[in-house]
Amino acid sequence: MKNIKYLLLIMTIVFASTSCDTYEDYDSDRIPVVGFTTKNRNINGIAEGTIRSTTVDVFASDISSEDRTFEIIEVPIDNTTEYPPTEGDYSFDTTVTIPAGERVGTITLTGDNTNGKITTTRTYFRLAVKNDDTAASGGVVNVGLRR
Repeated sequence: MKNIKYLLLIMTIVFASTSCDTYEDYDSDRIPVVGFTTKNRNINGIAEGTIRSTTVDVFASDISSEDRTFEIIEVPIDNTTEYPPTEGDYSFDTTVTIPAGERVGTITLTGDNTNGKITTTRTYFRLAVKNDDTAASGGVVNVGLRR
């Protein structure tokens, strides 16, 4: 029994002394990662002749002392089982502004069924934050539309 308490004491000292890392190799001059906070967002119940909207948040990995604006782009969906909506069935904000001192911005997504082309079969489009020299693109969002 005496040996066990000494063994535990030595193990505690070893763990406590080796877990203190200074992170000197951490690159503090890196660009932020900016992406969507949710993987999927659906706009349901878009009756014929109506328009419905929802919002989705965009998150930045760091805080800035000034407002930042990022471009939102549509990216192709590789899976052929996800049907793309027709032109004019949807719209989205093409930029997002993250206010100074914040890490979250919001864009509006709109499903437009005034032409009557949105059916009960869900159609999808995908959005991402555009990569550039001020930000790396993070998570994308798949947006589903359905009547």
